[in-house]
Amino acid sequence: MDLLKFQDSLPLHSQKLLPWNQSSSSPCQWPGVSCYPNKSFQVKALNLSGYGLSGILNNFISYLCLHKYLSLLDLSGNHFTGAIPHLLGNCGQLNTILLNYNALEGSIPADVFKSKKLVQLDLGYNSLSGNIPPEVSFCTNLEYLGLYNNYLSGEVPSEIFSLPKLNSLYLNTNNLTGLLPDFLPSCAISDLWIHENAFSGSFPFTLSNCQNLTVFIASQNNFEGVVAPEIFKGLLQLEVLYLDGNKLEGEIPQTLWGLENLQELVLSGNKLNGTISERISQCPQLVTIALSGNNLVGHIPRLAGTLQYLTNLILFDNKLDGSLPSELGNCSSLVEIRLQNNLIGGKIPPEICNLENLEVLFLSNNFIEGRIPRQIGRLSNLKILALYSNNLSGIIPSEITNFTKLTYLSFAHNDLTGEVPFDLGKNSPDLDRLDLTSNHLHGPIPPNVCNGNNLRVLTLGDNRFNGSFPVEIGKCWSLRRVILSNNLLEGSIPTDLERNSGVSYLEVRGNLLEGKIPAVFGSWSNLSMIDFSGNKFSGSIPPEFGKLANLQSLRLSSNNLTGSIPSGLSHCRKLIKIDLSKNQFSGKIPSEITSLEKLESLLLQENKLSGAIPDSFSPLQGLFELQLSSNMLEGPIPCSLSKINHFSSVLNLSYNKLSGTIPGCLGNLDKLQILDLSSNSFFGEMPTELNNMISLYFVNISFNQLSGKLPTSWMRIVASYPGSFLGNPELCLLGNDARYCRNIREGHTRRLGRHVLAAVIICVVISMALLCSVVYIIAVRVLQHKYHRDQSLLRECQSHTEDLPEDLQFEDIMRATEGMSDEYVIGRGKHGTVYRTESANSRKNWAVKKVSLSGDNFSLEMRTLSVVRHRNIVRMGGYCIKDGYGFIVTEFMPGGTSTRSRIVGTLGYMAPENAYSIRLTEKVDVYSYGVILLEIVCRKFPVDPSFEEGLDIVSWTRKKLEENDECVCFLDREISFWNRDEQQKALKLLELALECTESVADKRPSMRDVVDPVLLPVGCVKYEELTFSFDAFHVPK
Repeated sequence: MDLLKFQDSLPLHSQKLLPWNQSSSSPCQWPGVSCYPNKSFQVKALNLSGYGLSGILNNFISYLCLHKYLSLLDLSGNHFTGAIPHLLGNCGQLNTILLNYNALEGSIPADVFKSKKLVQLDLGYNSLSGNIPPEVSFCTNLEYLGLYNNYLSGEVPSEIFSLPKLNSLYLNTNNLTGLLPDFLPSCAISDLWIHENAFSGSFPFTLSNCQNLTVFIASQNNFEGVVAPEIFKGLLQLEVLYLDGNKLEGEIPQTLWGLENLQELVLSGNKLNGTISERISQCPQLVTIALSGNNLVGHIPRLAGTLQYLTNLILFDNKLDGSLPSELGNCSSLVEIRLQNNLIGGKIPPEICNLENLEVLFLSNNFIEGRIPRQIGRLSNLKILALYSNNLSGIIPSEITNFTKLTYLSFAHNDLTGEVPFDLGKNSPDLDRLDLTSNHLHGPIPPNVCNGNNLRVLTLGDNRFNGSFPVEIGKCWSLRRVILSNNLLEGSIPTDLERNSGVSYLEVRGNLLEGKIPAVFGSWSNLSMIDFSGNKFSGSIPPEFGKLANLQSLRLSSNNLTGSIPSGLSHCRKLIKIDLSKNQFSGKIPSEITSLEKLESLLLQENKLSGAIPDSFSPLQGLFELQLSSNMLEGPIPCSLSKINHFSSVLNLSYNKLSGTIPGCLGNLDKLQILDLSSNSFFGEMPTELNNMISLYFVNISFNQLSGKLPTSWMRIVASYPGSFLGNPELCLLGNDARYCRNIREGHTRRLGRHVLAAVIICVVISMALLCSVVYIIAVRVLQHKYHRDQSLLRECQSHTEDLPEDLQFEDIMRATEGMSDEYVIGRGKHGTVYRTESANSRKNWAVKKVSLSGDNFSLEMRTLSVVRHRNIVRMGGYCIKDGYGFIVTEFMPGGTSTRSRIVGTLGYMAPENAYSIRLTEKVDVYSYGVILLEIVCRKFPVDPSFEEGLDIVSWTRKKLEENDECVCFLDREISFWNRDEQQKALKLLELALECTESVADKRPSMRDVVDPVLLPVGCVKYEELTFSFDAFHVPK
């Protein structure tokens, strides 16, 4: 029999899944087989959906098509592979073909559409590609067409919309492009799903011809422009409308509010403006209103309170103002209210607390003031309550302890006072996250917050909590993050604290805790970050800390800790940062610690450490910051330091007893930005190899015994930080003036001889009673002479210092610009004017910026150009100081920018529109600029070898954000060690980079808008405006 041949043609394991056998009297009794009544074994339908069958469909389809009266073939939900067989177009009497949810690939054969009998065709959830064949027009009886979740591309043939009986069309989740075709006056479509494609243009007016349309989903496309009001006049049957994730502009059409049957309205993520009309009440069936992520203004309409079926009100990320309408308390069906990130003010109306079905209340990042109403305890079904970043005041009402279903509670960043209700969490066994950060709360930390052992995140920092350390957290096995920083916790932590294998992040800095650090923390095996800094702990570091195999950051600074640094910390192989600064540690620095391969930041400054710096650094290390200042270290600088490939931030060895010459091997640190060797006993001349430290923007070698000339490349630093080189009498600060350097050395020798002779005479002739007075007078004169010499040197340096490119002289600049004539101006900025010049010999063009020395702008720009190191950011070629002005020389970029000419055609920097448009705007530059920002904050290349195949830095960053939600642990690890203000600025740059790299050019800001935030003063960065938080840094979800 043909069916048995079909079974035999399947792979062996699939044959076993199909329970057919010859012993049965009739195949019409076999599972999945239906026959015509009163006819001898004529198969009518074959339904093998979900049997788990596999194999290449083309290998056995011919056996099924031998049944010439077969009308239905359902092979959905299996694992069939290969292409769709052409034979299906002439297979029996088929009117229904269901091949969805398989692994079919290739293009859709035109032959499939040859049958005029075809009524239903479903090819969804496969891997089909290519265009949709226009032969679909032959299927004049087609009612259902499902091509969803494939890889189809190209434009949709207009023939589809000419099919007279088509009522269900599912084209969603493909790569379809182009405009949406016109719809016939006789359009019969009721369900139209075209979301998650790349359709563009505006919606055609003829969409209103589809008068039977009940569901229209066009989310996540590139539709743009204003939605014509006429479209909705004919769509009176519409129940579901999803247009989110497009580029729609203008106001919400008033005709939309006349759709009496509308139940779901989702317009989020567009550019809609205007207000939300009070006519919303004319859509009485509304269940969901989602208008988030637009530019809507005005008040929330009070008549929304008449919508009895309203379940979801989602209006976040707009510019809505006014107060919360108390009428919302009449929407008894409301389950979810999300109004965060608006400009809403006023108080929380008590009527909101009448919503007994409410599960989610998000009002964060607004300007809501006043008290939290006591009636809030009536919200018996509440799961999420987020009121953070408002202006709420008063106490936290005790009624919040009544929430039995609560999972997330955040009152952070308000002005709340008083004690937290003692029973908070007692009746909320599902509480997962509690955030009360940055208020004025005091009293003890509630002991029952982890009553259900489901609490993962406890953040109570920046308050005034007092009392003792909450020992209950040791028993909370679900906890992962604990932040109790900047409170008034006091006393000692009990040594019998419970062992906890769950907590990963423990931050208790900035309290008044004292006594010894309990050794039990060495048994908290999941700890990746410990921060006990800024307390009064004493004693030594528990050696048990060496057992913490997951530890990445150890911060114990600013305590009274003593003893030696335990070498056992070297067993913590994942350590990235160690900060033991500002304590009383003594003894030698363990070489086992300085050789940790993953260690990036080692801060041991302001202790009593002695001995030599370990010579145990290696090229395999990731160290980029080493702070050893203000100790009693001796001996030379070990040359193994220079082998570290990524040493890029700070090397601070100041205020020690180090001696010897400065080794030339330090010149290998070409990425180092800050070098401080001041207040030691270094002597001898400066090695010429230090010229290779091209990334330095700050150097301090003051108060040593150095001599000779400075490295030429350091002269620009002298101009910005002249005090960083004082206290070295034989050091010549004018690198090219040999006569001046010689005079300094000779003058020093003469003064030294004179002082020695004076001392001898004084000792012989004058009595001990006069000795102190004479020495005092001599000392004052020497210091005065030194002071006048230093001031003269500084003036000399400021009036004549220059470090220009070899082929460019200052005279060239003046000649080529005719004395800085306006004719050669190529740009003007807030702090200076940029001129185009050229060298007399090579005829090479340069850009020269003239900046006044009257303020700090010249030093600031010099430091900035020294700090920022990127292959696509123009670099400083030299500088010159003349007559009260600083002249900064950079490469001349003919295009006027430092990105387009180099980057516009470079892989990883190209904006998406480069692939299909020949009309490129400044938004291309903005995109490239965003890529550069991502490179800086992520420390990755645009197309990094570490990325998955097909990803560039933009898609990689967005993927990481989706995977980690609020966690930004994929950024440059160095950022995690910055202070909080600096971290917030880094996050601001990340947000700016994401805006610049929007795939749609119109969504990117202008170059002016891009530059302004980067130039904002530090005080303008507001924590409340940031989307991400470094509370999630380096911590597993």
